[in-house]
Amino acid sequence: MARPVAAGTTATIPATAADIIAAVSARVPPPSAPVPELVMARLPPVIPEHTMKKYTADDHLVHLQVSGTLTDVLEGPMPHRTWVARLQTDLEKAQTSGRTVTAIRHPTQVGLTLPLWALSVWDSMAVAAQERMAWVEATEWLRPGNHRPDDHHLVEEARRLIARFPWGLKGWPLYGNDSESQVGFLAKFISTRWLAERNIDIMGICCNAVTVANGGPMTAYMAPVHLGAQLQFIDGWDAERIRTHRDLGSWKDEAKKYGYRYIHIPINFGNNHWVVVVIDIEEQTYLWGMLLAPDCMDALC
Repeated sequence: MARPVAAGTTATIPATAADIIAAVSARVPPPSAPVPELVMARLPPVIPEHTMKKYTADDHLVHLQVSGTLTDVLEGPMPHRTWVARLQTDLEKAQTSGRTVTAIRHPTQVGLTLPLWALSVWDSMAVAAQERMAWVEATEWLRPGNHRPDDHHLVEEARRLIARFPWGLKGWPLYGNDSESQVGFLAKFISTRWLAERNIDIMGICCNAVTVANGGPMTAYMAPVHLGAQLQFIDGWDAERIRTHRDLGSWKDEAKKYGYRYIHIPINFGNNHWVVVVIDIEEQTYLWGMLLAPDCMDALC
């Protein structure tokens, strides 16, 4: 059972700031590290969000002696990221109100109390754990045995790209003056039988990684798949429609803000064929990148 903090004492555990930073860095790859490094990282187990809902965050901010060690913080189990965020908010409120809080009672480990800095460590690891889950799901199609023989060279190219792509990269810019070559590559890459809709954004990331790795002036960016879902029948649009369509408005504003000329948009026509449309903001026109995939079935597309 954790003991109350005696008056005039400070509860600490034998770990310096340098120890904590080194230990977390050894477990959590920096966002600039490639995806495989995050996937293979040894992160603590995460308590599911639905399980954490029964624990009130504020009830776990206590005035007790710290009983845990740095290892307890690093090994877990670790609260879900949403609960950690609530705990941070409640801690700020408690400190503002003058309430004395010296430790965090672990939600599932009875009798374990941790130092307040465990919050920042948990947050760092929880972000990595959440991103890893997303990358594992998004790259499931790269596993051996899931592909037609004709697709193997594309799969190997995707694996090479993933091996270089930083897991924390949020902006996915495309660049290059030859937009048709960019569109052609992207269309060829996503118009394959092993495609499922959930993979489109990650495939866009892979293609972007090629251009980002090579460097150069950025003139275009890849929009997410949900934009394409709003733009059916774009093949009948004229320049006026491109100029005034409301679903394109905010995307064009964003592109102009960063100096991009093109918006790359993946679109699924009839749920049986993927194409890539590039909107030319300056000319108010579009062009296509296509690859016929007659054997692309509804279940896969």
